Amino acid sequence: MNAPHVTILTAVRNGARHIASTLECALRQTCADWEYIVVDDASTDETIGIVEEFQSRDSRFRLLKRAVSAGPYAAANDGLRAARGKYVVRCDADDHFPPQRIERQLRFLADHPEYRACVSYWQGFNEKGIIPRTVTAPRNPRIFRWELLLRAPSLHSAVCYERSAIEDLGGYRELPLSQDYRLWCELTRRGWLGTLPEVLCYVRYHETRQTHANAALQTDLGLDVLSDHMIALTGERWSRADLAALRTVGLGRTMPVDRGIELLNRWDRLWQAAADLTPADRQELARTSAFRRWKHLRGNARQQPVPVMMGLLKLATTRSHFLLPALREAR
Repeated sequence: MNAPHVTILTAVRNGARHIASTLECALRQTCADWEYIVVDDASTDETIGIVEEFQSRDSRFRLLKRAVSAGPYAAANDGLRAARGKYVVRCDADDHFPPQRIERQLRFLADHPEYRACVSYWQGFNEKGIIPRTVTAPRNPRIFRWELLLRAPSLHSAVCYERSAIEDLGGYRELPLSQDYRLWCELTRRGWLGTLPEVLCYVRYHETRQTHANAALQTDLGLDVLSDHMIALTGERWSRADLAALRTVGLGRTMPVDRGIELLNRWDRLWQAAADLTPADRQELARTSAFRRWKHLRGNARQQPVPVMMGLLKLATTRSHFLLPALREAR
């Protein structure tokens, strides 16, 4: 039997409620040269039975079963070891992807041989339908790697990568959460990650999603990744408190206005010292800086009206030529 060109990979634990609709997305793909590996991480619900029913209908579905749960990244590594495709498309067990996803991501990578992976834009959805906000990502890895110090705009269900690229990285660290964030950091520092500016992923919002159910652990492990990324990019070791504050301002959450501006000034100095950025890259990062300042000030307007007003005046007089294009792009 010839090896498929693409492996779709899902790691799941107790995903019976939504996994059937995720698997149906594969059957609607315009690219048919795939296998779908589902790694069950010792589910206690009906997940295995649902996947086995798909297997009985289509031999391209493969099920791997773990006897003991070890978390989504240990399960993903099991799937990678069993995968036969040159490319791997990831999808969580509660998310969706449109029929052209695989075809479009493969075409993007063929057209951009400098990249070994790509992420697409994505949108959220819930029981009421699609949420009308598109989550974008920086257009190239030189910019992406610096924005990852502020936030992680992409997620696993949006990525397609060469299987050999992840093998070269040693696979996933087998920790409970935040290792997709680590993957973006590793890929962008190597210049391997491109962004396809098209919505090819729909992320289901619900209370039992791991990033919501284990938010404190997600934050803690994310700060470990941020610290490693900061050291690798800049050689600087920031305190845990400073890293947490940088992430807070990057996400536009409430914090003292002056403290947030101080951290964004520090972030500016870091990317401004990078030798590999093009003039266009610098323009885009300057727009990001102006936009993050505006988000920071807007998010603190009710609690800190006076410093916010002063900050907005300064932003309007010193960075309006960067802010206005950023605001237009964010619409």
